[in-house]
Amino acid sequence: MSMKPPSHRFTPWRDRNGRVAPLRLVVFVAVWLPAAELLRRWATADLGPRPLAEAIHVAGDWAVRLLLAAVLITPMRHLAGSTRLIGVRRTIGLAALAYTLLHVGLWAVDLGSRPAVLAYEIAVRPYLAIGFAAVAGLLALGATSTDGMVGRLGAERWKRLHRLVHPILILALVHLFLQSKLDLAQGALLTGIAGGGLVLRMMIERRMPLGIGAVGIAAAAAFGLAMASEALWFALKTGRSIVPLLTATIDFEARIAPAWWAAAIVVAVAGAAVAARRRR
Repeated sequence: MSMKPPSHRFTPWRDRNGRVAPLRLVVFVAVWLPAAELLRRWATADLGPRPLAEAIHVAGDWAVRLLLAAVLITPMRHLAGSTRLIGVRRTIGLAALAYTLLHVGLWAVDLGSRPAVLAYEIAVRPYLAIGFAAVAGLLALGATSTDGMVGRLGAERWKRLHRLVHPILILALVHLFLQSKLDLAQGALLTGIAGGGLVLRMMIERRMPLGIGAVGIAAAAAFGLAMASEALWFALKTGRSIVPLLTATIDFEARIAPAWWAAAIVVAVAGAAVAARRRR
């Protein structure tokens, strides 16, 4: 007699005991809200004069954001001193893959779904080649994300493979920058947050204290990397001096620069995690 697999394997809002986990349920609903909003905008003709192009960008933006969120789960888990966050990492990572495939699928439709044209575009446009390298990496991680694949590969091999998520994230951020025009704010913001998370991960691996000091160091790294990435890409795209852009970082009358937002987000999220651990 065949045994039916446990239902929680197919319901990511349940824990390993099959019980509904509030955090998993909230995350599962949250990762699909952007898709629902995109569908609403499509149905109400609210995607502007080039709806397909807008949908491509929206799906791609959320793919990078969710990939970054999945990468940040590990340092946040250590800061918070809680294992519950691990339960949502797979959901977020697979959602990032789903938005990536939607992004690629819509792009293919926009070009007429002709393989020769798609291959030519990838060959002649560096940002597309970089993007497809990231897609290939995400597909490999998604295909090996199940508990069964952990058993087949072995824990150590599986961990080594899934550490590729960091270079994949870097490729995704470079792709985002390269396909941007002169509005580099989102790329700089996400790069800064990624840098702050990487600093926290390095501190965790070196068993350094995870207190307010660690949060401050991560925030400083986020600020510096966001500012540097925005200035560098601006210089490369325009050939102009980066001095005015760097000066504008501290000119709050013109705008609040992405570097400040990146540092503030790192302080808010990492600080909340530290506070939660101390309350425990």
